[in-house]
Amino acid sequence: MAYADFNFYANTFYGDTLTGDNADKWLARASDFVDAITFRRTENAFPEDEADAIKVRKAVCAIAEAQYLIDTQAKATQANVDAQGVLRTAVASISSGRESISYMQNANGSAYAKAATDQAEARRLLSDIAALYLADVPDSTGVNLLYAGVE
Repeated sequence: MAYADFNFYANTFYGDTLTGDNADKWLARASDFVDAITFRRTENAFPEDEADAIKVRKAVCAIAEAQYLIDTQAKATQANVDAQGVLRTAVASISSGRESISYMQNANGSAYAKAATDQAEARRLLSDIAALYLADVPDSTGVNLLYAGVE
């Protein structure tokens, strides 16, 4: 179950990265991510306060956009892998004596490019985005959604 739909994404979050054709997929995946980082509190005790519920929905929208951009970057990176599985990137420099070629690392250097090739980086990026929206948001029982301790 997605906590936000395309209507909320486009008209309340004011997102313009996702489309009506792909939004359901990414909003559902983002909702699953929010469930995971909130230890299922959003699933079992969704915030009753409307302002807090909107924060959860906005978090889902922001995470959905990031997941989409990471996936787009991963597909672009895969397109640059040759038949031997070597990533072809832009050449940074070429030397003639002893033949040396060096390649650029993460040519565009974006956080999405890094996350596309590193699962830990992707999780950190998505968690940071979630924290922007979910910090200090309680579930319906009053427990902070991001609280990881013992109740």
